[in-house]
Amino acid sequence: MTAELTGVPVLVTGATGFLGSHLVRRLLDEGADVHALTSTVSSVYPQRLLPLRDRLSLHEGSLTDRSAMDAVASAVRPRLVFHLGAYTHVGKSWNRVDECVQVNVQGTVNLLQALVPYGFDKFVYTGTSEIYGDVAVPFQEDGPVNPISPYSVSKYAGERYCRMFHQGKDWPIVMVRPFNAYGPAQSPDRIIPEIIVRALRGQRLAMTQGRQTREFNFATDIAAGFLAAGLNGKPGRLYNIGCGEEVSMADLATTILRLMGDPIVAELGVLPDRPTEIWRMCSDASRAREELGWAPVVSLEEGLRQTIAWYTAELGRDQSSFAV
Repeated sequence: MTAELTGVPVLVTGATGFLGSHLVRRLLDEGADVHALTSTVSSVYPQRLLPLRDRLSLHEGSLTDRSAMDAVASAVRPRLVFHLGAYTHVGKSWNRVDECVQVNVQGTVNLLQALVPYGFDKFVYTGTSEIYGDVAVPFQEDGPVNPISPYSVSKYAGERYCRMFHQGKDWPIVMVRPFNAYGPAQSPDRIIPEIIVRALRGQRLAMTQGRQTREFNFATDIAAGFLAAGLNGKPGRLYNIGCGEEVSMADLATTILRLMGDPIVAELGVLPDRPTEIWRMCSDASRAREELGWAPVVSLEEGLRQTIAWYTAELGRDQSSFAV
């Protein structure tokens, strides 16, 4: 891979986010000329990219601002684009529908149109496993979908625009649907960091019955999947990026606590189930394995051990953005 990416200008939107920052690190390790887009205008350098600041170029601009996207496209002229920038919170999206549409749909269109005058070799659009909704598992790329949140509907709309531009204009766009990810530097309101931090602090862990299942993929595996899609993905194709191994929320919690020495007990059944709960989510990622040559390599227990170690060290600091 290194020979293919050495010195190649690559633009990563959402680069300061959880998955974006892991992808940026991987691209830098492969020798790419990485340009990171962030919507945050601040004198404080983005925390996740702070250790990498001397190795990349940071650009500030909102996806919803077409003129800003024009300026970024003109400055970078990327050959490879990974579009991860989005409004991503499923639960909170019900109260921020307008933002979902503006960022996830209009923002995607703005970025694509800004890039057109300069051309690009590959544009990788990031969808989400949430697009599938409550259909039967395992989820397959050519199977039915039923997105049931403002977030997932907006991500599906962005994906459809990408498909339309590929079919109508022959733009080299690849689409991916990553499944649940975890690892170092994830936002503290996500399930795995929340369990770990509560356990480290000896706080109460109230949960639903935990019957719903998800699959969990270590961040470096997902980043490798993105990279494989950018290098080997066929324009117009959609790829699931996931391990295909289901685990219930109850089993996830007990596994994490066991690895930590059971400092607290998960109080299962205390919270009510969400009214729009998706009970099973599981990928069929055979297409990614066959066409991209990608497969996850980090087991759940190994990934959890690394994640626990990272948050343990993080809580030992005087101040942390990842352990509120």
